[in-house]
Amino acid sequence: MNLQPQPHESLDCILSGNVQLLQARTGYRTAIDAPLLAWFAAQQAPHARHALELGAGSGLVAIVLAKALPEIQLHLLEKQPAMADRARRNAKLNGVDARLTVVEGDLAAPPSLPGPFALVLCNPPYLKRTQGNAPRDPERQIAHQETTADLRQFCQVAAQNMGPSSQSCWVFPHHDAARLLDDLAAVGLGDRAVMAVLHRPNDLKPNRILVRAALGLASLTQLPDRAIHLQDQPDRVFQPDLAAFFAGLAEPLRA
Repeated sequence: MNLQPQPHESLDCILSGNVQLLQARTGYRTAIDAPLLAWFAAQQAPHARHALELGAGSGLVAIVLAKALPEIQLHLLEKQPAMADRARRNAKLNGVDARLTVVEGDLAAPPSLPGPFALVLCNPPYLKRTQGNAPRDPERQIAHQETTADLRQFCQVAAQNMGPSSQSCWVFPHHDAARLLDDLAAVGLGDRAVMAVLHRPNDLKPNRILVRAALGLASLTQLPDRAIHLQDQPDRVFQPDLAAFFAGLAEPLRA
């Protein structure tokens, strides 16, 4: 396995230098959503031992979660072969490859997976198929816009791989929160809790939501709002609890 960046890739040290990430120079590049989702999942399901990520991309969500929860085993479903290969290489770079299994497959016709999983994670595409402002780059388009599978199908596959005590965790734009919440309820993931996320504490509106959803009748719990960064500080400065979480990723992994 070649862990060196290819000419079209960069090797970046992120999250206070505690994660190494191979990613495309001009294709899909990670944003705060991935580590934020991993943080949220670690808070909501700290004892999960068997997890599934739908649409894993370069593997960052799973890598952060594997570093944070040293006993967790994760399956990653990714439709793009190049991204699946990058996820495997990133797992190896970060020393968690023994606990990450990358499966190539499309959510429109998902492969058989060894569920049910205690935890399902997903950062789904947020643009509908019919929206015309999708990125031109194929990697970015598939990450951002529904292609073969729509949002309802992402929710359906999550529900099909969960049991009565399982949790799922999602990140999605705040302005379109109702669409995700409705689709979760429609497939039986009606027990939902929502956290509104602001970039900084004094922002007038949230820009993201984090959602925990489980099988059950429709109910909606509002979790306390939270900010990502400190007020009047650059984006590299996180709120203390997030900063501590990312700093903890440097701790040696237990065997």
